[in-house]
Amino acid sequence: MRDFRDKGRNPRFDRNPPAPPRRDSPASTAKPAVAPPSGRDYRPADAGERETRRASGNDREIVYGVEPIRELVAAAPASIRVLYVKSGDERRFAAEIDLVRTGGGRVEFADEAGLERLAGPAARHQGIAALMREYEYIPLEQILAEQPDPIVLVDGVTDPRNLGALMRSAEGAGVGAIVIARDRTAAITPAAVKSSAGAWIHLKIARCGNVARTIEQLKQAGYWTAALAPGGDTSIYALDTSRKLAIIVGSEGRGVRDIVKKGADFIVDIPMRGKVGSLNVSVAAAVALFEIARRRSAVKQAD
Repeated sequence: MRDFRDKGRNPRFDRNPPAPPRRDSPASTAKPAVAPPSGRDYRPADAGERETRRASGNDREIVYGVEPIRELVAAAPASIRVLYVKSGDERRFAAEIDLVRTGGGRVEFADEAGLERLAGPAARHQGIAALMREYEYIPLEQILAEQPDPIVLVDGVTDPRNLGALMRSAEGAGVGAIVIARDRTAAITPAAVKSSAGAWIHLKIARCGNVARTIEQLKQAGYWTAALAPGGDTSIYALDTSRKLAIIVGSEGRGVRDIVKKGADFIVDIPMRGKVGSLNVSVAAAVALFEIARRRSAVKQAD
């Protein structure tokens, strides 16, 4: 994958810059609470207040906290539409400010109350927050053409934190691509980005409409489809990992839907040793994907 750290560009985000505030508006004439370092073209603390109010009502687009912001800026600075910095912390976040501006984003200053309104009163914003651009998924056809192996197909995972954890496990196990159902499934939001611990930037991510149809497309592309479900007739330890595989995971509560199971080549079970009957979806995916990676590595070593 392209390394987006080089030029601060990420083509998977909408880079149309937001319209600046009107020059005759009160926001454009206010002075910053703290003078910025010389040589930097910063906007005043209350510039774009209307956008801040809009963003605070759409928390799916807001990332906050020092480490998540620094991770996001380092990996994909062009993914940030507006970077909000606490007045007085300009020098502390000078590197992040420069990268965001280079990536086409805007930098604004805010006081403590403004950041709390943006991130939420219970959030630990630590003096910095960001409004993200909408994530742009790659076409499913591109993944099918490139044929990474394995692929993960996500259908019904509604908690973005679970999706983020799943992405982290998948990337750690060597997965290069994930396909996310458009309906009844979480999207790539700041919560998912934060939970993925940076894994999202290394994955090719597509969305699909009809999951049953997508399974057929995967089969036509040469994949064998394996749905993870308790009680499946194939143990993960007996699955033929020499095949090109697409691993399907379902919702947190109900698991993989029956219509999806019917279309899969294998229903794969993870044997449980204790009294709990199933695993969290991200944990189950991790167990399966690392087992596939382990067995494939063993085959390569034997050769």
